[in-house]
Amino acid sequence: MEFNIVNELNGKFDPIVLIKSDEKPEDAVIPKAGKGGCVMAFVSQTIAKRKTTAFGRKNISCGGIATGMGWGDGFDTPEAMEFQATFLSLGEDSAKDKEAYLKKLENKPKNVAKMFKHGERIYCDFDTALAHIKSRPIYDEKEYVIFKAIENLNEDEIPDSVIFTLNPMELSAVLQLNGSFRSENASVVTPQASACQAIGSFTFQQAQKDIPNPVLSPLDFAAIRHMKHFIPNDYMCLSMPWKLFLKLEDLSKNSVFQTDFWQEFGNGI
Repeated sequence: MEFNIVNELNGKFDPIVLIKSDEKPEDAVIPKAGKGGCVMAFVSQTIAKRKTTAFGRKNISCGGIATGMGWGDGFDTPEAMEFQATFLSLGEDSAKDKEAYLKKLENKPKNVAKMFKHGERIYCDFDTALAHIKSRPIYDEKEYVIFKAIENLNEDEIPDSVIFTLNPMELSAVLQLNGSFRSENASVVTPQASACQAIGSFTFQQAQKDIPNPVLSPLDFAAIRHMKHFIPNDYMCLSMPWKLFLKLEDLSKNSVFQTDFWQEFGNGI
């Protein structure tokens, strides 16, 4: 399918779509069960190489991914949630029981154990991390989440959301378009969360609103590291519910894209 906003942007990376489904496409690249890996490493291949990728409930590697893709909160026990809160804050320095925390790291690969010991430091302390984890939007539906190039979208398919990958100038144009129909200043959501949750559950949450907002990501450097082989560091993702995308698609036909300003910047001037 073709869309005017995609043609007007004419960027290095065209948007991709996210589709919740109970069936996995035969041509999709999907992680092996038990070896899920980072979602964003696969999603970046859809963005850059236009390969269809998919994830199932059994093809995940951490509780955060389960939450992001809409398969519950991802934790079997309260202890598992507390372990993640420790890792997402200051690691060993945030652990309520340092000995027990370090014990769980003994069987992990050396580089992984080092990362968990130091902590990802997204949050300043354990309590803040735990509060954020408990406040995440939680969904539990469908068996698979599919990412595919927007140009490969079939006429009968209705995506759940669209994910743009934009450089600063392209991002400015889409954000201006997003604000052009609102009576108040436009709002962009930048959740303190992993990239898979930003493009997943936090964008799903926006779809429940009458006038949704786009979601900007990634803010977490773990995701950026997994994406850097395919996506330059000066690009960011802007995800939005399908209904907001359709609104912007319609607006794009008579918008900033038809000004001399965009013609200048769009041509690299």
